[in-house]
Amino acid sequence: MKKRVLFIIDGYPCLSQTYKENEIKYASLSYEIVVASFGSSPAKYRSHHPYLPITSTDDLKKIIREFQPDIIHGHYFHNLPLLDMASRMAGGAPFTIRTHSYDLINIPPERLKELATYSKSSRCYGIICFPFLRSLLTQAGVPESAIVADFPVVDYSRFYDRSQNGSYVFNTGAMIPKKDIASYAIIARLQTSKRFLYCPVGHNNSSCERNFSELNSRLGSPVDLIANVEPYDMPKLYKSCEWLVYTANSSLATVGWPMAIAEAQASGCGVLMQNIRPDIQDYIGGAGFVFNEITEAVDILSSPYPSELRELGFKLAKRSDIRVNIQKLFRLWEK
Repeated sequence: MKKRVLFIIDGYPCLSQTYKENEIKYASLSYEIVVASFGSSPAKYRSHHPYLPITSTDDLKKIIREFQPDIIHGHYFHNLPLLDMASRMAGGAPFTIRTHSYDLINIPPERLKELATYSKSSRCYGIICFPFLRSLLTQAGVPESAIVADFPVVDYSRFYDRSQNGSYVFNTGAMIPKKDIASYAIIARLQTSKRFLYCPVGHNNSSCERNFSELNSRLGSPVDLIANVEPYDMPKLYKSCEWLVYTANSSLATVGWPMAIAEAQASGCGVLMQNIRPDIQDYIGGAGFVFNEITEAVDILSSPYPSELRELGFKLAKRSDIRVNIQKLFRLWEK
């Protein structure tokens, strides 16, 4: 009989958070899954797992009473108190959590220490984090034994394609301050030999969206905005492009390890990302470039993406293959 796992997440389904979908998809092959979500996303996608809305604690109690979960799982470090509460509602069912970047980077140390107390419970079976954030968690007080380092969860098999790529340059992600989309428009204005695309994923900051539109217009509209793309159509977009240029605000430096990097590598795209922290190069792993100044990005894009880096990208993207990496989560659930 399969174990029952209750996913308690927020804002599901959201175009900019398909890591949740990937996790649910592969977990449902081995476990009986129920997804419950607080709130909703302004940028939903069509093909998603069924879910139950949570609007109150009573809703959560009802779901737990009817489903009787063996395991509770969620996302984001700040949701540890919620998972702990749900665990107690479920008679002490163990819980696990996958952290990301915005929920850890630049969070006040005292707040992290407060949240870390929940990780010391015998009911907390593990905290999954990006490798570069392990030390931050241990400094906050999370037991080393509770931490499992992992790469972003990417559906590698869906993106892996060795066929010839197209010629476009593109960027993707929510239009929010940490993404520094303005720099992308300037790069596009200076690098006139290529066509630049930007694929927002909804969940945009209205001010950033307005500022980008005005800047792009003043620059002569060098970036073509394309409509939101359903997750299962994204591989086609990657294959139409030679380069992924991923901009990030170097002052905020809160962008983590974007799934788009591994997806682009698996698709045969060149990778160029803003060099906001040393760990970014660890993630790219030599299968791509980083840039500090806009002029560097313009120069790099002037040349074809090296075939040897493309080949290395196919290999390194496998570090994020959820079909393999989800076993780390399963081992926690089978303790």
